[in-house]
Amino acid sequence: MKANEVLRVMEQYRNSSYKKILIDGPWGIGKTKYIDDFIANHTNSCYVSLFGKKNVETIHQEIYFRILENAPRGKFKKFVSMVGGKTNSVDISISGLSLSVPLIQNTLNTINKELKERDTFVIVFDDLERKHDDLDIKEVFGLIDSLSKMDKIKIVLVAATDHINDEDNKNYLNFREKAIDRIYSISDFADEAPKAILGNDVWMVVEKIAANFPFKNLRTYEKLHHFIIEVTQSLGDNVFSDKFSKDDVYRMCFATVIFNVEHKGEMLLINTSDDRKDATTKAMYEGESSGKTAYLSNYILKYSPLSNTMCRLIFPLIDEWFLTGSYKEEEITTLITTINNYQEKPSSFYSSEDQIVAMINNTRSYILELQGDENLVDIIANLTTALSWCEVLQIDFGIDIEKIIELVHSNILYEVNTMDGLNSWYPPADSENVRKIISRIIQVSNNEYLKKQVLDVKLVFESRRFEKYGILNALQDALMVNRDEATQREVAEIIQNNNFFFPVPAGILNEELWNWCHLIKGIIQRIETQWQIKDYYKKFELFAYSLHVNGEERLMKHRLNTLFGKGNEDRTEMSH
Repeated sequence: MKANEVLRVMEQYRNSSYKKILIDGPWGIGKTKYIDDFIANHTNSCYVSLFGKKNVETIHQEIYFRILENAPRGKFKKFVSMVGGKTNSVDISISGLSLSVPLIQNTLNTINKELKERDTFVIVFDDLERKHDDLDIKEVFGLIDSLSKMDKIKIVLVAATDHINDEDNKNYLNFREKAIDRIYSISDFADEAPKAILGNDVWMVVEKIAANFPFKNLRTYEKLHHFIIEVTQSLGDNVFSDKFSKDDVYRMCFATVIFNVEHKGEMLLINTSDDRKDATTKAMYEGESSGKTAYLSNYILKYSPLSNTMCRLIFPLIDEWFLTGSYKEEEITTLITTINNYQEKPSSFYSSEDQIVAMINNTRSYILELQGDENLVDIIANLTTALSWCEVLQIDFGIDIEKIIELVHSNILYEVNTMDGLNSWYPPADSENVRKIISRIIQVSNNEYLKKQVLDVKLVFESRRFEKYGILNALQDALMVNRDEATQREVAEIIQNNNFFFPVPAGILNEELWNWCHLIKGIIQRIETQWQIKDYYKKFELFAYSLHVNGEERLMKHRLNTLFGKGNEDRTEMSH
């Protein structure tokens, strides 16, 4: 049943023949919330948490004080004075499942006499699974049994039984039939619970995404709620626009929390029928922030994507913010400003021709005087506007494509060395000439980025830091988008000349080195297929089988046969 049905169960229970019931459900599903709602609306009830309780005496005393706490104060001054000092001499005797608690009986009798009430009194015991190990669960059942024998007393036990420890669980299973009259199992939280936690504005954005993640713990929504408040308050309302909206922040926060809290940082949504392909795909996304960003966008936000791909540049900063508690204020502010300042259409439409010409001249000066650290997206946006108006007014911009590439090359290198991944977003353009320039800038950026990734992998490979195999993800991304044949040949040669970045799988292997071997194999396959470099994979395979370590030959062959999927019929031929 759903968690909100607890209220109905509690109402019916007060007038039923049952004396002892158990409400069972996983942590965070909302049990205690609806129990609290019931307690708040029924004065003839009290709530006692068993969390950390070491003995029955402590529980007994808390029941006593809870009963007095919930009763009308005016009529109990005399009674409280009369029995207030008796809790230190409570007569407790445990025998099997029987317990004598005279002070509670006297307390309840006095309450009933003073108030002239004979209504049912409900005592709720929560957190059974969180009791201290010193307290035997049989003692708890004994207390419940004794209390339930009192007139007009009913007991509600609340637990997440799947978290009861092994020793207690044996006794729980043995005694629950005697100790409990009826068990109610909660399997889902209330339909309205996520919306109540997140608020209507956030829920309208993430509801569609959340429908694809059937998790049970409402605490995840509470973490999301607090994180969204932290992010939006820190950024301030003035940064949000129709280009960078709060809705996008809600989506990025949702994906980040789901991935790190519910999925424990594991890429669980990558599923294929081929186990080796599955492992390779996961590894390609893991490690570097660009791979994680792609996973969060393509898998978790699959059914509710970000408003524009440029927002993905902020995703790694949101993820780091959640994991570390801090964020790079200057970097995130710069990125948001870039998004908000982007103009899809020239902003000079209503300007005079002289003003437009002045804008073109200013842009020309801006390009000629670049310092090398300007944002590449801003440069392209300025060029797009100026060159589009050059065509409209039939004005020569005065700088050809190759000169522009030369002037912005330092900016390209700066971006390649400072950004975590390829920039997949650039302003669109109506002009064919503008598109050619943007295409060339992207091509050069991709070339430089690919070369950087090869050098980064080379450094990791030479230092044998194979636990950083996630760096191969960036290399994979870079080679898949590269279309420049000269760069492809250069990179393929570098990789081959560096032993294909393939470590010798000899001696004691660890998982990191073996993952590296699988990932390199996949990269070599893609280079041959996508770049159409004939026999490149065969050269790699022959190189791998040419490796020798004295005393390890048979083990090496076995591992290589496993890696390359060689059957018995292939092994003899390949070893010669």
